Amino acid sequence: MGIGISYWGIRALTTIQLETERDTAEFARSIAEWIRGGMVFGLRGDLGAGKTTFVRFLVESLGGDVRAVASPTYTLQHEYPVGDSLTIEHWDLYRLNSLPMELEEPTPRSVVRILEWPERCPEILKELTIQLSFSLSILDASIEHRSVEISGPAAPELGAHLLRKVSR
Repeated sequence: MGIGISYWGIRALTTIQLETERDTAEFARSIAEWIRGGMVFGLRGDLGAGKTTFVRFLVESLGGDVRAVASPTYTLQHEYPVGDSLTIEHWDLYRLNSLPMELEEPTPRSVVRILEWPERCPEILKELTIQLSFSLSILDASIEHRSVEISGPAAPELGAHLLRKVSR
C-alpha cells in the first residue's frame, strides 16, 4: 500500500495505491482503528472500483459479519452491527435524486454512515467527515491499478494516522 499526501489549503488530499485485494484489506483495517461513531463517509467511484469491497473489509475489521455485506444498490440501505455498540449503515444513493428522510437526521454516535454515490444527493456532501474516491485503471488485460483519494474535513487527521501506520 503506497501513500502520497498533498496539502491544498486546510484539507489534505491523500492518495493510496491499492494494488491488491490485500492492500484494500490493510487500508480498511487502518481505517477501522481510526473510525468512531457519528462519522459519515462518502464513497465515490465507478462500478467495480472497490467501494463495496472496502466496506466488506471494514465491517470484517470491526468484528461484523462479512457474509452480510452486499451492495445496497436495489435495497438502498443495509445495516451491519459491529462490536458491542456500533452499527455501520451502508447506503447506495445511485438511483436517487433526492435525499432520503433518514439521512436528514444527524448521524447518531452509535452509527457510522457510509454513502456510496453521495454526489447524487449534493445536499449531503456538507455532512461528510471523509470522502474516499476510488479509481480503477486497467493497464492491460491482466493488470488492474486501483487507488483511492481521501479528502474532506477529517482528511488531515486520517492522513496522519495512515502515515504513522506505514512508518512503524
